[in-house]
Amino acid sequence: MQNCVSSARRVPMLDVARFFGMILVYYGHIIERIMYLENPVATTQYKFIYSFHMPFFFLLAGFTIAPEKTLLPIGKYFKKLAASRLVPYFVFTLLLVILSLFFVGHFVILDLSTSAGYLNGAIATLMGFPVFNIPLWFMACLVSVEILHFLVGRFLDTTIKLAGAVVFFYVGGYYLTLKVQFIPGPNFWLVHEALVVYAFYLVGVICRRNEILLGIQARWRLLLATGVCLLIVVFTYDMNTGPFRLFDAVVIVLSGHGNVILFPLTALAGSIMLLLFAKSAGASRFLMFMGENALILFCLNGVFYHFLNGPFAAWFVKTFPGHWMAVTGAGIAFTLVSLVCCIPCVIMLNRFVPQLVGKPAKHGPFLPRFVRQEVPVVLSER
Repeated sequence: MQNCVSSARRVPMLDVARFFGMILVYYGHIIERIMYLENPVATTQYKFIYSFHMPFFFLLAGFTIAPEKTLLPIGKYFKKLAASRLVPYFVFTLLLVILSLFFVGHFVILDLSTSAGYLNGAIATLMGFPVFNIPLWFMACLVSVEILHFLVGRFLDTTIKLAGAVVFFYVGGYYLTLKVQFIPGPNFWLVHEALVVYAFYLVGVICRRNEILLGIQARWRLLLATGVCLLIVVFTYDMNTGPFRLFDAVVIVLSGHGNVILFPLTALAGSIMLLLFAKSAGASRFLMFMGENALILFCLNGVFYHFLNGPFAAWFVKTFPGHWMAVTGAGIAFTLVSLVCCIPCVIMLNRFVPQLVGKPAKHGPFLPRFVRQEVPVVLSER
């Protein structure tokens, strides 16, 4: 593999895999609301999806991190971090705060009938737990992970050191979160959980360092390997019986991991499955476009999570039988409609205010670029 210095070239596998992960986020959140209405099919699907889909995003973040980013001067690094992570975090939080003034939403730990509820929500958001836009917990945790990598990543200059760090941070973080309950409780930007998911982030760094999955492979081999990973997930996700928190499933934001061995086994198998399947899908322009804008899709998911998923789930349960075909069909249909509705928003945000949606180096018609434009070093596939 040769590094390609080009702002136009991207790795199709990574963008496509990112979009596949987003499909699972949207599908998982509507299935979650159906599960709340005591549907056993939705409960099973929820546990399956949540066994790997969020660890996958941290692995992917590590896969795509530029090695030289850890060597930036501290001021420049934090300016970039604030512009690319914190700006969308607060912008999309504010969006849902405004919507909550006009529409009734699902905010389980907030009483928004009083100004005190909004004040408590603002404090929680500043502390890194985005109660107005729950899907943004990933952004908050990723900030902590990236700061952690900035501090220690420069010393992990060999694969052996990286592998050792994977074990160290996973085991240490796992037992810390097992013994101490941080949510609800003392929490600051999900630093406690960042220790656990940093292990998956470092697996992604190892993949990048060793050019794993970046070479050309026959599609049949990729699909065969995808099937093997799928079987591993199918046969292991339900073997993980805890200990969990609140839900009988892996829920990263609650530090509910379950079995110390089965959790990473299933999570890694599912993550590799998505990467393999994405690589077999090729360089679809639409899939790559959606994957490139996954941050916007993540942020917009809060609109559906807080305002639309619940009413749809209630309507579905009252109208249709609860067998697996109906539940799966409803989840797919609502996910498809949700993502289609997001496309115009993605286009408009990129056109008019790219600086607010994770692209701070772009110049827009209303705002100047927030950070200096640089030509990125982009991985290319052989």
